[in-house]
Amino acid sequence: MALKLFAGCFIVLCCCFYVVFLVGVPSEVLAHQLSVFAWVEGDNVKVQGKLPKGKHPKQGMVFVYDGNDRLLLQKKIQPDGTTTFPLKNWETGLKILLDIGHGHQSYWILTPFDIKQQREEKMKQ
Repeated sequence: MALKLFAGCFIVLCCCFYVVFLVGVPSEVLAHQLSVFAWVEGDNVKVQGKLPKGKHPKQGMVFVYDGNDRLLLQKKIQPDGTTTFPLKNWETGLKILLDIGHGHQSYWILTPFDIKQQREEKMKQ
């Protein structure tokens, strides 16, 4: 009898843990998910940070690295989660890292091919 009671309690505890894990963990993970997007517009690069549910980070820093991982530029983002910087030294590509603090970072890579293609598209318009 005691063994059946123990097995029943164990199953209930496992189910509770499973439910808490499924419901609790994704909301925590999603609450801090940061996405960054970057694209070329003429001679400038536009950067936009996004959080879940359409929100934007209000503060943070953008760090721009060349293809050899050398820091080229650092710049604060605007309250709408965006920033713009001049397109320079892009021949090896650009890695654009957005850091909003507390370990929340994301990055976007613009390859030389991406940059060239986006610049050519803009010139056609």
